[in-house]
Amino acid sequence: MFTILLRCAVSVISLCMLCKPLLAEEESSFWQGFRVGGYTSADLRIPRTESTRLTWNELSMIVTWDKNTRIKFFGELDLEDPASYTHSQGVDFRDAYINPERLYFDVNLNENSNVRIGRFLTPLGRWNQLHASPLVWTASRPLATTELFPSFTSGAQFFGNIAFKERSLDYQVYTALMNAQPESRGAAQYRDAHGARVSINNVFNFTDENAGLNTIGLNYSGYRDEKSGGSRYRIVGLDFLLEIDRWELSGEAYTRKAERGQSAGSGAYLQSAFLIKDDWYWITRLESLRQPTAQNAERWMLGLTKRLKPNQLLKFEVIGGSGEYNDVPRGFAASFAMMY
Repeated sequence: MFTILLRCAVSVISLCMLCKPLLAEEESSFWQGFRVGGYTSADLRIPRTESTRLTWNELSMIVTWDKNTRIKFFGELDLEDPASYTHSQGVDFRDAYINPERLYFDVNLNENSNVRIGRFLTPLGRWNQLHASPLVWTASRPLATTELFPSFTSGAQFFGNIAFKERSLDYQVYTALMNAQPESRGAAQYRDAHGARVSINNVFNFTDENAGLNTIGLNYSGYRDEKSGGSRYRIVGLDFLLEIDRWELSGEAYTRKAERGQSAGSGAYLQSAFLIKDDWYWITRLESLRQPTAQNAERWMLGLTKRLKPNQLLKFEVIGGSGEYNDVPRGFAASFAMMY
């Protein structure tokens, strides 16, 4: 981990210094392009089969550089699980670790295309690319978005947007260039990832105000286990987002095949968010997960989420159904998430 962080730091410093003479700007103007922010969240969980736990989930620092040129930088470094508390163990700091979540440069080629180089969120579906706690409705994440494919890819991505009449098409094509891709602790390890996602915006030709909020996406990826001689997988998926009046509906579905076409798992979720009143939202989710070497799950989730401020969410939810996963236990959860 230390070696990876050191390489990332050296790469960022070197590339930033290269940008400076290329842009031919004053030193003060160069450094004014940097912005620093981040997010954090904490939750209280009362699982069915485990002890009640209060957890500080993450402390994220995000650094960006943008001087309205063709080159942009994005970096995110997370301190994961910095602290937790249970009645039996008291305050515990032993689970804390550093995760270099994202670190990449974007180069704009023209109005329709860009190139991204570095470590980025694997462009499969919507949730994996927008999973920060203050940006999602629930404290728990759908199992289908964590158990079937790699969350991160270290490599290159070609992406952009093409407009046609009232609609537009987003595309993302990517491949791994490095096999050392540290995932969050406990996550499955994969390598040699490659794939693509295309999505059509304003499918139903709504007004400009919510044109981006009715989207259908198609996904494909191939990868294999990190361990030597590991299985190769191919996964295809469908995702959508639809907003109508006070409703937001979203979902994703995936099916995965191993070599010779054997089934290697599948998963899906369907979620709704309904604006009740005064920025209170009623959240409902149904989800399913099938895996040949792990527990299957059929779950439901009911929740209430309050948008305290544009950058703050307060969440309450109950998860029921079958299948037990440590990261997303069944039971009650309350969470607070904030961007800064």
